[in-house]
Amino acid sequence: MDPAWIDARGVESHGRDCLASMGLYIFNKSVMVDLLNTSSHEDFGKGIFPQSLQSHKVQVHLFDGYWEDIGTIRAFYEANLSLAGKAPPFELRDPNAPIYSRPRFLPPTIMGDAHIESSLIADGCRIGDNVTIKNSVIGLRTVIGDNVTIKDSVVMGADDIECEKTELPAGVLPMGIGNGSVIEGTILDKNCRIGENVKITNQAGVEHQGEDEALQIRDGISIVIKEGQIESGHQS
Repeated sequence: MDPAWIDARGVESHGRDCLASMGLYIFNKSVMVDLLNTSSHEDFGKGIFPQSLQSHKVQVHLFDGYWEDIGTIRAFYEANLSLAGKAPPFELRDPNAPIYSRPRFLPPTIMGDAHIESSLIADGCRIGDNVTIKNSVIGLRTVIGDNVTIKDSVVMGADDIECEKTELPAGVLPMGIGNGSVIEGTILDKNCRIGENVKITNQAGVEHQGEDEALQIRDGISIVIKEGQIESGHQS
């Protein structure tokens, strides 16, 4: 593709001679149903969509704003943490480009004696005393106990608020991160239950480990899967 063609359409090519698909499509429902019913292809991006170029009017929108391909665990992790820095690649608070989500009417986050640097803290969290959070994203309704350290981590939060008086089944830990735990370079999926004095840091530098366990490693990043439970005292 001629870079001049890109420049002429309002996007600076900077010498680029090709464009990449963002994987975002808008289509007429009836047209899509017809394409799916009449095509022998099984993959939309590789088969059905290219075929539609021969039979339908297809248009593209040239976009040169913020976009990241988060097709891997590493990419997802780095994209989230990049938004927590002092100069994020995408400004979440830009009044000219507001971000809309459904209202949750959550209580404000309450913090004890906490030290927080370069991090995003969502609504409805409860953060204890002597807590350190650095270069991390803390999701909705996250509960963090006392004497906890969280660094370079993405904590997805919880779907519901679990009251302190909630009676839990035998062997089930409270939702959130227990007292004295250290979480570094980790993704905690939603509704995780991390016991007390747990240490998840992957100090050994393992690249890949685990398939069905609550704690796994992908691309060198420790991951606690959704609703995973890590018993108190665990070290990894």
